[in-house]
Amino acid sequence: MKIINLLIILLFNLIGAYLSYEWCYRAIIAKHRTPELYYLICYGLCYFCFILISIFLLNKIKRPLGLVILGVPIGIIIPPMPLIVSILVMEDTKKVVFNLDLIMGLLGITSAVTLNFIIYPAILLCCHYSIMGMQKLRSKIALKQE
Repeated sequence: MKIINLLIILLFNLIGAYLSYEWCYRAIIAKHRTPELYYLICYGLCYFCFILISIFLLNKIKRPLGLVILGVPIGIIIPPMPLIVSILVMEDTKKVVFNLDLIMGLLGITSAVTLNFIIYPAILLCCHYSIMGMQKLRSKIALKQE
């Protein structure tokens, strides 16, 4: 049953990543000709983090409201993290000064554009209800076999 739960989490996160990426592709990449490879790497890291956090949250929190309450801030904070890390680590350190206004601006812009603050809680709810449905179906099948 654990493998089925992991597959459900992976499936819904991949669907959410595709929807969010397509939205951003139309809103950002197609208009501004941003290099798509860098954006894909950034998005891959973002959704890898989302998958790991989803596994943890779905094991610890059993109420849908708790998943939504935690999913919204996670959906806001995680998407700009690869951008922030690349600004702070990969760029020339003499040119980049720790600028809180810039980081908060990136945080707000990327979170608003990617809509992950809506998509990620929806992913968590879909996973939660799918896993519960699979567990109920499994218990009904087990009762019929006895």
